Parts: sequence; structure tokens; C-alpha cells
Amino acid sequence: MTKSQLTHEALALPMEDQLDLAQALWQNASPPPELELSPELKTMLEARLKEAQENPDDGHTWEEVKAHVLARR
Repeated sequence: MTKSQLTHEALALPMEDQLDLAQALWQNASPPPELELSPELKTMLEARLKEAQENPDDGHTWEEVKAHVLARR
């Protein structure tokens, strides 16, 4: 069965079964080793998260970022 066929079959399921299937797939999924974060990247991301938590009013909303990107087209 192809991915397209599986998707079609999954979408034909009742919503509760779709959610059960999605949860089972998510729980079974694990990133391949090449997608694991290096210690340096983990450290950088932790520092950025801490900075964002300490300064919640800094930065821009998604709407502002999106408008800025769209204006540059």
C-alpha cells in the first residue's frame, strides 16, 4: 500500500480512530541520529530560551514577523 493510499484510508476513519492512530505514530516516531542536536546547539538553544523567558516583552509577534516578510516580497 502506498503512502497516499494509507493517508486516504486514515482520513476515512472516525475522528477518534484518527487521533488514536496519530498518537500511536507520534509515540513510535524518533528522530534519526543525524537530527540529534549537538551539545553546542543544545547550549545555545537553552540560552535563547532562558533569555526569552527573562524578557518576555522583547522580540516580535508572529503577525509582525509575517507582515515584515510579506512586505519584502
